[in-house]
Amino acid sequence: MTSQSLSTPPPSPVEEESDFSARKIRISLVVLLGTMFGSTTLPLMAIGLLLLPMTQEFGWSRTEFSGGQTAMMLAGACASPLLGRMVDRLGVRRMILLGTLVVALVVIGMSRLDGQLWQFYAAFALLGVTGTTAIGYSKVIGSLFTRHRGKALAIFGVESSVAMAFMPPMILWMITSLGWRGMFVGMGLVILATVPISYFFLPEPDAPGAPAESGQPVSSDRLPGLTVPEILRDRSFWLIAIASLLAIGPAFGLMPHFLPYLTERGFNAASLGWVLTAMTIAMAAGTIIGGWATDHAKRAWIAAPFSLLTTLALVCFMLMSASFGGVPLLIFAMSLLGFAGGAQRPMGTYFQIRFFGLKSFGALTGIQSPFLALGMGLAPLAVGWCYDHYGSYQPAFLVMALCMAITVLLYAVLGPYRYAPNLAAEIPVEEEGAPGEREISPRPSPSVA
Repeated sequence: MTSQSLSTPPPSPVEEESDFSARKIRISLVVLLGTMFGSTTLPLMAIGLLLLPMTQEFGWSRTEFSGGQTAMMLAGACASPLLGRMVDRLGVRRMILLGTLVVALVVIGMSRLDGQLWQFYAAFALLGVTGTTAIGYSKVIGSLFTRHRGKALAIFGVESSVAMAFMPPMILWMITSLGWRGMFVGMGLVILATVPISYFFLPEPDAPGAPAESGQPVSSDRLPGLTVPEILRDRSFWLIAIASLLAIGPAFGLMPHFLPYLTERGFNAASLGWVLTAMTIAMAAGTIIGGWATDHAKRAWIAAPFSLLTTLALVCFMLMSASFGGVPLLIFAMSLLGFAGGAQRPMGTYFQIRFFGLKSFGALTGIQSPFLALGMGLAPLAVGWCYDHYGSYQPAFLVMALCMAITVLLYAVLGPYRYAPNLAAEIPVEEEGAPGEREISPRPSPSVA
């Protein structure tokens, strides 16, 4: 028996609750349904499949169409700091319920678009604002998992990836059978159906020492972590923000243009929906590896190798065509892109909690969102401009590959985590204890390490 076990008070029942208990699994499933079917995930996944039918019907250029995603991301960026604070102050449930309801109504309303570009942009901008309330889902998951947070986030991501693997064919079927207008109505009804599920089964985030089924909203002041001013003075925050901005480009920049690009490279468009499915399955495998890696690594450098894999995938996309590499190289590149993206999926929330805690989780997510939204919004617009200006997507692929290479350096210079993995003992790790973290008994709200 160690001296630590003699000095530490006996753990409470909440501290001993497994990360994979029936209660936590039930809550995770509710969050999974909400993030997949009750947020802006469905409209975002549909963007790449809507470019050709909507531009052909309305006569828009690809740059003009890409501006819809840009409007969505930039509007979300402007609203996210305020909405993030509202999630912290007003509670997760009420913000998610209101946001989901509005998202559903906006998506249904998009079936009535008549070709006026400003309406298209306004609808996506409203989705960006109201969809930002999904910040609350991350706060619930971050507080729910403790000692095996990385693995739990990975399993949560795998479930999402497996389900999302079947979304592209489903969306293609809806477009083929119902037209793109009918697809918007169908997606809106699916989003609307998640509202009663969240109302009855989504709890507020757990607090250390709170009864497991208390169901009471938890004040953010009771959660461990840094304040917003402390976070903004922290070098790690800015390194993570810049890396996130650079890394988000490939995933979202290609989203509206991926299907047209592969079609122009000579691939059969009819089979591309299932190629996207193969990528999503590879993403599930990467999520498992990434979750395991985050629980065993002591620094954020663990994200660097996966950034290198994304860089390699982008190089493959630049070189391949139906005549060079063909379907095998396409599957390899897609799988590599999905695997690397899946591995980094649980790392975003994990890094945020391990570096800054949960006290200002909503506000911090709101502050980080403009950086992410800037990349999400400008990347597809830049890729569309590249095609309209040069008649090729190749320069865009080159720039994105260089950006991913820079993120490798940024992740490599980040320091060790500051907060212990166990939420109930989530306090700063003393500099003398880094990089090897040590268990410390609970104490009041921490200050900057």
